Amino acid sequence: MSRPSDDRVERLTLALAGCSAFGNTFDEGSSMAASDGAWAYYSAHAATDRASLSVGERGILAILDLRQEVASGGFDAYFRYWRGDTAEEALLALPTVLDEEWVRVLREAMNSLGAPYPSDPEARALILDEGVVDERLQALDERIYELEADAGVDTRIGEAIEGLRR
Repeated sequence: MSRPSDDRVERLTLALAGCSAFGNTFDEGSSMAASDGAWAYYSAHAATDRASLSVGERGILAILDLRQEVASGGFDAYFRYWRGDTAEEALLALPTVLDEEWVRVLREAMNSLGAPYPSDPEARALILDEGVVDERLQALDERIYELEADAGVDTRIGEAIEGLRR
């Protein structure tokens, strides 16, 4: 699997640099506070039992699972491990939280593993290990990195989280 270019890694690193996991805080109400809210929310809830959460909360966490895992290892890593178990929830939440381009990229990536989407990480890993989908997933990695470069992604997710709290 190819790695993202140095520029893409740098842009993703800068995009993530504002998150609470890196210790930064921002004034309430600022777009940076909304950005910080997305990753603070993820830090607080990523490992919780999601069965007790609302559909909206699970959807946002599924989107953050997608972003976290693809940023650290591409779709191969996302599908290979448990975060790929949340792909269907992410697919349902993406149109209201982000936009249809995110839906298209995730759906295309999921479809590359066959229909229906394999719910078991071991089944997905077997498909990935065959190497048949490597090039397709690498191209989709590039598309998601381009979507990630949009400075408004964290803000929109933070706003969706705030909407859940109302």
